[in-house]
Amino acid sequence: MADVAERAGVSVMTVSNVINRPQVVAEATRDRVHAAMDELRYRNNLVARSLRLARPRQIGYVLPPRDTAGNQYMDAFLHDLAAACQAADRNLALITGLDPEALMTACEDLYFGQSVAGFVISNVGSDDPRPVGLHERGIPFAAYGRTGEAFASPWSWAEGDAALGIAMAVEHLAERGHRELAFVGADPRSVTMAQREQGYREACLRLGLGGSVAESRIARCGGDLATGVRVTADLLDAPSPPTALVCTSDQLAAGAVIALQSRWLAPGPDVAVTGYDDTPLTSFGAVGITSVRQASAAIAAELVRLVVDPPAEPEHVLLPPRLALRSSTERAA
Repeated sequence: MADVAERAGVSVMTVSNVINRPQVVAEATRDRVHAAMDELRYRNNLVARSLRLARPRQIGYVLPPRDTAGNQYMDAFLHDLAAACQAADRNLALITGLDPEALMTACEDLYFGQSVAGFVISNVGSDDPRPVGLHERGIPFAAYGRTGEAFASPWSWAEGDAALGIAMAVEHLAERGHRELAFVGADPRSVTMAQREQGYREACLRLGLGGSVAESRIARCGGDLATGVRVTADLLDAPSPPTALVCTSDQLAAGAVIALQSRWLAPGPDVAVTGYDDTPLTSFGAVGITSVRQASAAIAAELVRLVVDPPAEPEHVLLPPRLALRSSTERAA
């Protein structure tokens, strides 16, 4: 703008007025300024101007890898995250999955290029390199989930209390008289699933359900519907089958319901079933599945807060879930 002002023989303020308030500048002066702009090939950079006046209004969200089996909970969470950004007067920018090195390069370009104020990452694993890489680069972010460092991590994270959610399901089943439970969906490679298994084991032992933590009652498997059908069939064929199944996903729980119905067993009165995440799968067909409902909107709001207003010290936020009761855990009449 100073170069344009010098070429046109006017002040920098006059050039600014021509760009932003042309109606206050005489036509002849406007013409001289525009001629100087053309000669110098000047272009008004609106992005640079907005960055000079304020922090970026965008928050980047690193999309998790595509789940071929579908993940209804994370689909709903994405909407909650967008709403939380809008409530904080921010917009959500989506970054597709890349290999770790390419992702760090993309995050550096976006943050240090002042296109985003920071990032939210989800589906965090035990040895996830993303939070380490962002932290080392000094890039603001908040993680949905914890790594193996958990409460010792030097970055902020927020998530639902997975152990508490499963414990609530176990307590609910015990209140309904079940003494022989099974845990479906154990996966020690996943921090989240390990927390759910821990909640199951601790609740069973606290309630005197020692047989429910026997190795034969802990099904280590994936989380899709077909696996739920297969694992439930295996458990039902055991010499001492369980009377209740605590599943780590609604897909597994839906598979369990299908397996029970194929044997003319009533989910609830014959064998109780609980799921996790309270997705639309809990209301398919005539059977409603009792499921642990995460505080998705509250988690999203916490993650946005941690990015927009980074705390002086890392915050580790656990939000309690609640149990949505349906017919899959009803007692026999």
